[in-house]
Amino acid sequence: MGKRVMMIGLDGADPFVIKRLISQGRLPNIKKAIENGVVGENMAMIGAFPSVTPPNWASLATGNWPKTHGVTCFFNHTLGNDLDVMGMNWDAQRVESELIWEKYAAEGKTCLMLNYCEAWPPRNEGKENCVYIDGSGVVPFLRCQGGFQKEIVLEEGDFPLKEIPHYVEKGAGDCVVYGDAFDEMVKDSANGYSAEKAARVSSPINLPTVDTKFPAQGSEAFPSYEKIAATGDSMGDAAIADRMFSALKEPTGFAFELPEGAKAASIMVNNGLLRRFFVISASDGVHYDTVTLYEGRKTEKVMGQAKVGEWSDFIFDTYNLNDKKEPMVYRFRVIEMDPEGKKVKIYLTHQIKANGYKDYCYPENVWKDMYPEVGPFVPFGKFDLIDHECLETTVESWDNLYQWHEKAADWMFKTYPDWQLFYTHVHGIDEFNHWFIHKSVEGSNDDYEHYAELINRMYEINDRYVGKLMEQMDDGNTAVIITSDHAAIPHSVGDTNPGIGSLSAIQTPVMEELGLTKSYVDEKTGMRLIKWDETIAVAQRSSYIYINLKGRDPQGIVEPEDYDKTVQMVIDKLYGYRHPVTGERVISFCLTRDEMEMVGMGGNHVGDILYQVVPTYCNEHAFAPSTTTNEGYSLNNLCIMSGAGFKKGVEINRTIRIVDVVPTICHLGEVPMVSNVEGGVIWQALEGFEEKNYK
Repeated sequence: MGKRVMMIGLDGADPFVIKRLISQGRLPNIKKAIENGVVGENMAMIGAFPSVTPPNWASLATGNWPKTHGVTCFFNHTLGNDLDVMGMNWDAQRVESELIWEKYAAEGKTCLMLNYCEAWPPRNEGKENCVYIDGSGVVPFLRCQGGFQKEIVLEEGDFPLKEIPHYVEKGAGDCVVYGDAFDEMVKDSANGYSAEKAARVSSPINLPTVDTKFPAQGSEAFPSYEKIAATGDSMGDAAIADRMFSALKEPTGFAFELPEGAKAASIMVNNGLLRRFFVISASDGVHYDTVTLYEGRKTEKVMGQAKVGEWSDFIFDTYNLNDKKEPMVYRFRVIEMDPEGKKVKIYLTHQIKANGYKDYCYPENVWKDMYPEVGPFVPFGKFDLIDHECLETTVESWDNLYQWHEKAADWMFKTYPDWQLFYTHVHGIDEFNHWFIHKSVEGSNDDYEHYAELINRMYEINDRYVGKLMEQMDDGNTAVIITSDHAAIPHSVGDTNPGIGSLSAIQTPVMEELGLTKSYVDEKTGMRLIKWDETIAVAQRSSYIYINLKGRDPQGIVEPEDYDKTVQMVIDKLYGYRHPVTGERVISFCLTRDEMEMVGMGGNHVGDILYQVVPTYCNEHAFAPSTTTNEGYSLNNLCIMSGAGFKKGVEINRTIRIVDVVPTICHLGEVPMVSNVEGGVIWQALEGFEEKNYK
């Protein structure tokens, strides 16, 4: 029958950081996995290009490289589409290879997928033996959103209620696509931007692939080091939450009695269609410390309540969305409150469609059966990356979300006790890397140790999740492989990316300096657009240069007979480019389409040149190889193998590659190899295999 196998994916986890924290006694569960298992040198494995989420998780689910599975960056581009058209990649329909759970399911084995990238939507092959709880409602696509997160300030005074809405931007800042941005992309795709409609394997879920046009990114998308150090977020932190200001006044019009001395303020929800009322009061009759949310002034229904530094329970509400009554769920946290009741700061979470998440679970009964036991969730909070109390709220919001994952995993294990394969992914470390890693470097700011500690705390939350899942190993027949898709590295103090490499869109600053791209800002829309009739080549997504080739690209101007010399001319210019401040070389290396095949790249979803930057100019990840390091951090993929079938407490000499994980799982589970496999079984990690040392 084989071993049961769990693949635990910790997005963004760095073996260098894990080693440091284990030495400090802070990761007991991961330490236990290592002591009872196998690692390679530095607990690392070589990842796929680029060092970004979808390609690497796809490789960890297929056992092959991006050229084969077709997932080549956070977004995809297909040759022949307009060069500014890209498609969603958090999507099983994009994967052009067999997925390991499909192979397992074909053998009649039960497979559980919890929030795993590239698992949703389920494909028809073997779906009867697979259970999916999708990541689309958690991160990075918040498809169940019904209302955006809010930073609310209530203050004494006489002024009208004011709301400053968040900025909706196409793209994947911090590897997250928010619900409203996703909706815009879907609309664009429906308007005819998608040239690749069909999936290779059909799905029982009606979820179309999404291709959309992206505006170009100029220097505004590449902030200075000073701005990064101030915000902690190289992708930008402007207007990431709705900001609301409301006047605290003596309560009027309430049809029920409020505590003596209470003050009230109204807020707007449901896109301004509904008003709710916050009331602040003093539990000791003197010092204000309690916030209560009421549905209205005519009914005494308390929706939620919390004291300073606390979270309310889940709040159940009803919104009108698209002329339809929709049950919603959210929470709030009281960040700070003046004891005299003059000012209150509150965080209101994203509002989630309480019934919407059922659309992201399969089979259909899963959400209905799971919900009574597991309960609702709300996504993480990100609204102020400077204020320490707001940062504490952000940490707690992630902790709450991980607790939901723990309960969901428990439910899956109890409900499907015959499971043989479990794939999961959690995203917290990656987010904290994006927000704080640049600020964690000594010399970047006076508070750098605090920001490093925030990252460390997120590792501890992940360690708890690992420990909860490892309880399944008590049966003696379960193997666990703990991995990451990449890690993250900070800039050295004073270094920033000058404008080449982004998770989405076309980047213009460096390419315009080199005379290869021409762009302009549209006066009506404010969007940066490309002058295609003057553009020789563009830098697209994280790692690709595309020649604007006539006959292939719709706006192409480069003649096909000039292709090779144009590629070499562009490479020469990239190697010759120097950072405008430091004077240092920015581009680490370039590979042509022929050359990139040696690193598993190629096919219809890559550019004419694959390039990577010198590590200090890497924006956390995606723009440098997984083997690189900077400032005490690495981009290494994590790999820890523990439990049934593995050796105990051993470090093996073999170089482990990301494509080796799936074949090893197939071997442990006594399942035939996935049909597109390109990796090999990690024999040296297995019990009974002798690894001789000739060094």
